[in-house]
Amino acid sequence: MKNRYNLAAMFIVAILIVSAGLSFAQDSKVPGGADKKPLGAEMRNGKLVFESEDGDFRWWFDSRIQFDGAMYLAPDFTENTKNGMSNGFHFRRLTFAIKAILYRDWEAEVDIDFREDSDVDEQNELRDMWIKYNVPDVNLSFMVGHFKEPFGMERLNSSRLLTFLERSSISSALPMGRRVGALVRYWSDWYQLSGAIMGHEPATRIDKGQRDEGYSTNLRASFAPINDFGHNFHFGLAGSYKIPDATSELRPNTIELSSRTESYVFDPKFLHTGDINDVNYYLRGGTELMYINGPLYLQTEFMATTIERFYGKPTVNLGGGYFTAAYVLTGETRYYYVDEGEVGPVQKPKNSWGAVEVAARYTHTNLNDSEAGVKGGMANQYMFGINYYPNPSIKLQFNYSFVNLDEYATRKGNLRGDDDHQFFQVRFQASL
Repeated sequence: MKNRYNLAAMFIVAILIVSAGLSFAQDSKVPGGADKKPLGAEMRNGKLVFESEDGDFRWWFDSRIQFDGAMYLAPDFTENTKNGMSNGFHFRRLTFAIKAILYRDWEAEVDIDFREDSDVDEQNELRDMWIKYNVPDVNLSFMVGHFKEPFGMERLNSSRLLTFLERSSISSALPMGRRVGALVRYWSDWYQLSGAIMGHEPATRIDKGQRDEGYSTNLRASFAPINDFGHNFHFGLAGSYKIPDATSELRPNTIELSSRTESYVFDPKFLHTGDINDVNYYLRGGTELMYINGPLYLQTEFMATTIERFYGKPTVNLGGGYFTAAYVLTGETRYYYVDEGEVGPVQKPKNSWGAVEVAARYTHTNLNDSEAGVKGGMANQYMFGINYYPNPSIKLQFNYSFVNLDEYATRKGNLRGDDDHQFFQVRFQASL
């Protein structure tokens, strides 16, 4: 643990030294010759930005603090849940990121999370680490590195922009999140097309002399026939073909799918398929619908997977979906980015005291397939939230949720099933 804190400290000190060095760049010898340009510094939407006058170079910080607390109760409002859930507080995310535009057509990002350690997640997490090339005068880009696979609109959305503290359970179960890979994207004023080849998660690859690493191919297309500020309609489709990852934790040709019930303070994943073995490949598909009209925001997704297996073993079918509705009581709307097919932040508050939003979400996640012998659990969950935005950099969130779990939601038999419960959770967020 001490070494991890030292690593975090060294990383931050290095960044501060580099930032301070900008002031002395004219007097310093930098490898590569005398290519130098003065940089101007300013605040843009709460972010510190350094940029050259011609726009060919830009560096900016995009860091965040998310401090969460939660209390879990049985349906009768006592603390007598079947699994003795733990109330408490923790740092959900402590990220430090630098983004850059280099020589106009190149981009890069370094993003690390220094959050609290837990039994299942290490403290120092590699997040976005990528290099991108934007073809001049063409809406076409190529990216390599470590980033989110193009699957699942909610999963692709930045954690600082989430309507609730956590994504829906189905968005955690099927999309894989960040992996190493390569991606190409083309976009216009009303659609975007993305294709990617994704590999493993960092620190999970095994000796290549034993097994080749797993990979997936991904396609995602989104369309916005209505695309005006404050009035947007989006629909999208995504698909993926994947062969099992090669990791030291699972036997060859084995996968497992799991998800928390939209809360992170009590960490165990109720929904967990356990090992699904002898997997040849699996297919994933998803549909997306989103609508913005002034302060009204609606979004829904449905996604499913079909897992094909060797030796005549039965195919496994799992899936689910969610529906979100939100309304900003103070009248602000949301941004939408057609080039990425993603929702942006709520606009800057119209008044001096901030913006207030109310929201609700229903999620259905089914990781059971009785015919295939998979009993990962099923959840029906209702989430309600209030968000307060005093300014573009600060967000305060309050959630209440009721979770209905079936008898198979036991985290591979390690928890008691049918543990219906409810919880209250809060988040204090600063985006730097």
